[in-house]
Amino acid sequence: VANISHELRHPIANIRLTIDALFHDQDKPKRKDSISSLRAIARETENLMWLVQEMSDLAMIESGQSIVRMVDVALPDLVDEAIERMQDQSEYKDITMVKHVPAKMRVLCDRDLARRVLINLIHNAIKWSPEKETITINAEDSGDDVILSVIDNGLGVPPEKVDRIFERFYQVDDSRSGGEGTGLGLAICKHIVEAHGGRIWAEGNLKGAGGRFLFTLLSAEDESEDTIESVEQES
Repeated sequence: VANISHELRHPIANIRLTIDALFHDQDKPKRKDSISSLRAIARETENLMWLVQEMSDLAMIESGQSIVRMVDVALPDLVDEAIERMQDQSEYKDITMVKHVPAKMRVLCDRDLARRVLINLIHNAIKWSPEKETITINAEDSGDDVILSVIDNGLGVPPEKVDRIFERFYQVDDSRSGGEGTGLGLAICKHIVEAHGGRIWAEGNLKGAGGRFLFTLLSAEDESEDTIESVEQES
């Protein structure tokens, strides 16, 4: 409750300060300043909506009310949907998102829930990435499974903490994150992936910096389909 209360207060306070600044401006606010203020309010409103969605998702999952509907899904389309959902956040930090996904790869999953996992991992990568960096989403065939990975060039996760980051409310280091985040996003990912019969884990970025989050979904494609597509989406 303390964690959630803190996370609610922060964006609400920022919204109120921005609105007060507009109302108390003695001169008529300039259009440029007004637009900047509206964008700030929009960002904080998005943070509130994200928090509410996380709480709702976790409540549904842990109560057993979240039903997993396994269907055949084109993986490139699923990844594109997640990237598009996070486009505004990536543009705010001037981050480039790149995907490397086999063109005809298909998976068995609940489309909405699997997209939520990707969105949460991309959101996490954006949060920890410095400005003007790159986030990469990869997918590779692993026999019966497909392994998806989201790679960033941020601070990464200390090896001794990789097993705890999927616990509810766990924060790797409040001093580094500025106390931001509920610690619910990765817990939600773990619940969803395990409900699909898959697994999720974290590793160090192979380049030596940043984080690398991986999870599996059941493959639904023929083994002969191996054409690879690389698409870059820049902000």
